[in-house]
Amino acid sequence: MSVWSGQGMQFIDVHFLDVGHGDCTIVEFPERLTVVDINNCKTFDKEIETEFKSRYKPPPPNPFFAAGLSALAGGTAPPVPNPLLSSSYAGVLSGLGGGPRPLSSLLLQKTEAEKKLQEAKDKLTNPIDYLKSKFTGRPIFRYIQTHPDMDHMAGLYRLWVEEKIPITNFWDTSHCIEKDEVAMRTGAVNHDVKDWHTYLQLRKSAANPTVLRLINGNRSDFYQQDGIHIWAPFDHSEKDNPDADPNALSYILCISIGQCNVLLGGDATVETWQALYKGNNGKLPKIQLLKASHHGRKSGYHVDSVKAMNPDLTVLSVGELKRKDDAAASYEKFSNRGCFSTVDHGNIRARCWVDGDVWLYDQDIKKIA
Repeated sequence: MSVWSGQGMQFIDVHFLDVGHGDCTIVEFPERLTVVDINNCKTFDKEIETEFKSRYKPPPPNPFFAAGLSALAGGTAPPVPNPLLSSSYAGVLSGLGGGPRPLSSLLLQKTEAEKKLQEAKDKLTNPIDYLKSKFTGRPIFRYIQTHPDMDHMAGLYRLWVEEKIPITNFWDTSHCIEKDEVAMRTGAVNHDVKDWHTYLQLRKSAANPTVLRLINGNRSDFYQQDGIHIWAPFDHSEKDNPDADPNALSYILCISIGQCNVLLGGDATVETWQALYKGNNGKLPKIQLLKASHHGRKSGYHVDSVKAMNPDLTVLSVGELKRKDDAAASYEKFSNRGCFSTVDHGNIRARCWVDGDVWLYDQDIKKIA
């Protein structure tokens, strides 16, 4: 629990939840609990599922390998049977010994990969259950919807309508984007249309909650007192564009406590970072803790901005996909004390001290940095 004294905040705790495909970050200010995005689907997208399966499933065996070894040894390579045509071919050649690997073994390994994937899904955190457990009875002072994508708002219906957890302020962006509700139900991740309807209801609220649509440079008492600085969006220029890119609307938020700066990148695009970097003449504040934009994908990675921020630690929600669109290795290169992902560590809690130090813990409260 964060502390409050006459001297002000000594530290804040930031919780990066392992929600699978999506985002949820909770910031413990002394008196103003803040939730940034939410996702209670407890599922992965197809890329993450493929990644998990590849971790536990061996590469396809090469039936030509053992035959090649025999030929290299001076023998005559035997003909390689086609396992699809020969019922007597009970296995496939693999390994340095060239011995057979039964097809039943391969099926068991595939089944094990599926089992591991399901176990990973079962371990995902439902952010609403987490809120009720860790912050019992506490209202949400500010809920920040970084941008209107479903993987950042799934669970709003349960949070606000079913559980009736009070929200005092609701941060939104200016847009007129509409969603294809059929596609939401039938997509790779099945989203509850009630979450979208709840979002539409919340963003039209006149009071309880109060709706704020903030841009770079806005200042007001409560978020100034909590050290929140809005870096993006820059304006409301896309508010009348139904085809606007939701990620291009995303909030980028810098939270400063003493000498410690925490940067929450939302799903900001490379173009947003380029504009931010150029607009500040290449000079961005030193960042002690960086939450990478767009789950650590290259679509949110701007190398000049990362270098300028010179992060000590970087956290990725999901992240570290072994794919061409992953930027985890790049963040690792420019993070002084390492890069950590929820896919490997589960829920990550950061304790951010006024002197600039940051401690990272995994979901078992084991210190990882």
